[in-house]
Amino acid sequence: MVATSVWAEAYRLAPQDRLSLKAMRWDTGSTTYVSWDGVTGDYAITGDGTLMIPLVGQVEAAGHTSAELAALLEQKFRRQIGMAEPPRIALEVVGHLPIYVLGDVNAPGAYDFHFGMTAQQILALAGGPIRPPIQFSSSNDFQILRMGGEIRLLATQIEELEQERQRLVADLTILENAETDEELPELPKGLEGEILKATLAARDGLGERIEDLQGLLKEQISSLTIQLELRNTQIENVSKELENLNSLREKGLTVSNRVTTMTNMLNDLESKRLDQEVALLIARQELNRAERDGLELDDNARSDSLIQLNGVESELASLKTRLETATTLHGELAAAGYLSEDDVASETTIEFIVTRGEDGLTQRFKGTDLVQPGDTIEVVRKTILTSN
Repeated sequence: MVATSVWAEAYRLAPQDRLSLKAMRWDTGSTTYVSWDGVTGDYAITGDGTLMIPLVGQVEAAGHTSAELAALLEQKFRRQIGMAEPPRIALEVVGHLPIYVLGDVNAPGAYDFHFGMTAQQILALAGGPIRPPIQFSSSNDFQILRMGGEIRLLATQIEELEQERQRLVADLTILENAETDEELPELPKGLEGEILKATLAARDGLGERIEDLQGLLKEQISSLTIQLELRNTQIENVSKELENLNSLREKGLTVSNRVTTMTNMLNDLESKRLDQEVALLIARQELNRAERDGLELDDNARSDSLIQLNGVESELASLKTRLETATTLHGELAAAGYLSEDDVASETTIEFIVTRGEDGLTQRFKGTDLVQPGDTIEVVRKTILTSN
């Protein structure tokens, strides 16, 4: 497993997060875990950071990881309800408040939040910074001076996309070599390398959880199979005894009450056997589903990476065409005498101003800073004139 970093730290729950809760309790009669429908369901963390759970009441949820909150709920079921065997709780975050983007971007609006998102990634989702069209005229010196900055900006964007492409190709290579002993490819440096490490760690964690579920279901199936065999033996013995009693009753050697009792016992055993057969069928279906999820895990990751890679390569082709055009125009201006060695060029900088929380406090972010659900990000594009 690839080592994780701060990018792969567990997500801390926040107000307005939506959770899917699954509660499983141990049924001593069938000796299996069964769903506790009274608790299982979807919940939303309120604005004050609390969660209302049946039988437990109000629980502080914001600031906890999903695993910490699940352990806290199991503890509360044990203490507040007095359950000797509390239910097993599984929590999954299924929704967050969106991120809002405005300012100098091509597509302002609301975007879905995902853990680990940075201000720079939000800018990419919003279509990147607005880029005014390049215009040239012998009478418009300012537009001419901007050419050098535009070329550098395009080159920087191409370099960033090349790094993203390298990450996606490395991920696809790792997926292709997952079943072999071939050496893993060299991971990208910097931000894209950290993103890949977090992606691999998350995928490994999901794979481990699927394997754990498969192991639990296999144990459950084994236990149910043994119980079913014992139940069949019981039914066979009771059936033989009932057959003997019926024979004795016909000869007047036993009473009808005993025959009735044995008949009721046989009916009860057959009813329990039917319940066990249904439970066994459900467990096998769940195992098949878990095995399918395990097989599809890498396939889905490969499909997602290919789709992203296709988008990156398409954008790269577009940017390279624009850079080639801008470079050609720059050369023509230089050849025409509009540019000289002491011409002033422009550089473009991007600033991120983030508004967070009910108090509406604002702060300046770097492109690599992490954002949170509900943040409003204003993108400010500034042009600075510098000497060559």
